[in-house]
Amino acid sequence: MPKIALAFSLMPDSPLQTIVDWTRQAEDAGFDGVFLTEANNDSLACCLGLALNTKRVMLGTAITNIYLRHPLLLGNEVAALRHFSDGRFILGLGTGHREANGAIGIDMGGPTDPMKKMREVVATLRKSFDGGRTNPRIDGRQPIYLAGVSKPMVRLAGEIADGVIFNFFPPSRVKEAMGEIAEGAAKAGRDPKEVVATLFATAFISDDIEAARRPARTLVSRYGAMRFYGNMLAHVGFEKEMAAIRAAGKDGKAAVAAVSDAMVDATLLVGPEARVRERLAELTAPGVEWAIVFVNPVGEDRASAVKRAMRALRP
Repeated sequence: MPKIALAFSLMPDSPLQTIVDWTRQAEDAGFDGVFLTEANNDSLACCLGLALNTKRVMLGTAITNIYLRHPLLLGNEVAALRHFSDGRFILGLGTGHREANGAIGIDMGGPTDPMKKMREVVATLRKSFDGGRTNPRIDGRQPIYLAGVSKPMVRLAGEIADGVIFNFFPPSRVKEAMGEIAEGAAKAGRDPKEVVATLFATAFISDDIEAARRPARTLVSRYGAMRFYGNMLAHVGFEKEMAAIRAAGKDGKAAVAAVSDAMVDATLLVGPEARVRERLAELTAPGVEWAIVFVNPVGEDRASAVKRAMRALRP
C-alpha cells in the first residue's frame, strides 16, 4: 500500500482550528500526511498553522495556485514553511481552472500558456531554492509536485518535478499516466522513479452505497463540466456520459442524471469502509506512492465523516 494522507479544505463546517485538531488526530493515528486544498483560502498560511501544531506528519498542498503569487514570494513562503515544519512539507502546484481563475480576472492565455507558466514558475523556484536565494535559506531538496490531469502536464511533471498529483483518475488512466511520467523523465535524462506518483481521491463513505453515489454524481458532473477533466473522462471510456453532461449546459439536474454508476465507481471512493479500502488499493496498484483522500459526508456532519475516514483508512 502507498503512504496514506488525508486532505482537508477550509469550509463553514471545517474552519482552520478544526482542521488543526483533525491533523493532530491524523498524526496520532499514524497517517503519513495531511494536505490542504486551496479554495478561497491561502494553502501555505494554513499549512504553517498545521506545522506549528504537529511533530511528525508530512504536510502538503493539493494544490497551491501559481497564478495567485509571484514566484519569488512563493519561494520565500515555502522556505519559511519548510523551516517551521522541520522540512515536513511538499509543495503541490497547479494552474487552477480557467473557470475559477477567469472569475477573479486572471487571464490564463492560450491553450499552451499554462504549461509555459508552470515551467517558468518551477524554474524560478528551483533557482531560488538551490541557489540559497530564499530567506530563510533552504537546505536539501524541497519537493515540488505538479497537479497533472492532461497528458502534457503529466509529462512535464516527469521532466521537471519531484512528483505528480492525479485527480479523478480511474485505474486505466493511472497506468497510462505512469508511462507519461517516464516519457517526461526520459526527455530530461532522469530516472522516472525519482517522480512520485500521487493520487488525490475523494471518498463518500456509507454502508448505503446508493446514498453515497447521490452526492458523488453531483461532484463528478461539476468536474466533468471543466474542460481538462471532461476531456480526460471522455478519453478513459465515458464519452457518452461526457456528451450528455456537456449537452446539459447549465441544467444541473440533467448533468447529474448523465453520470453513470460506472463513472462514479471508476473515479471516486464510494460505499462501505471495506469497499473504499479495496477501491483505493485498486487505484494505487499501478505504482502510486502517495494516496491523498478527501472525504465528503453522506447523511452526517463532516466531523463524523472525517472520523469514519480515519477509521477506514488508518494505517
